[in-house]
Amino acid sequence: MTASDILAWHDFFSSVAGAGATLAGLLFVGLTISLEHIVQARGYLSRAFTALFLQFEVLLLGLFALVPGQPGYVLGIEWIVAGVGVLLGITAFRRNFPEDENSMVLGSRGPRIVRFVLTHTGTLLPAVAGIALFFGWAEALYLVIPAIAACIYLSIGYAWVFAVEIPRRNATGGK
Repeated sequence: MTASDILAWHDFFSSVAGAGATLAGLLFVGLTISLEHIVQARGYLSRAFTALFLQFEVLLLGLFALVPGQPGYVLGIEWIVAGVGVLLGITAFRRNFPEDENSMVLGSRGPRIVRFVLTHTGTLLPAVAGIALFFGWAEALYLVIPAIAACIYLSIGYAWVFAVEIPRRNATGGK
């Protein structure tokens, strides 16, 4: 993979970086709206951290790909570090702030499994793409598309929960 191959994706990665930064801002708004409720439930703190760090990862994926003239193997190393680093951070935070009885909104087993799958898709696929780039696989860039979609989907879902569902359920007594 050459720098010119990566350059062909410039507009895509520019959009990705902008979306990551914008959605991180949206998450901060949602968190601010529900801050009182979020700090009372460890599981919500974990979800907030996850949402913000997934958008941070999206931003990093886009920014790293925009570095002019960068060889594919360097981009690969950056994506490996970003994906694995974000997953390790999320996992450590989740261990310290596990789901509890106060984090009821979408806290059942099904939504937890969906969150787990999307989080791992969003973090491990960029690492796999990075490995593929390191070894020169030209189609490796396509692997980050589902990863970015998973990160954005999950983060928008979290923003909805923080900005709408938590305040709504608390106003109606949890119904």
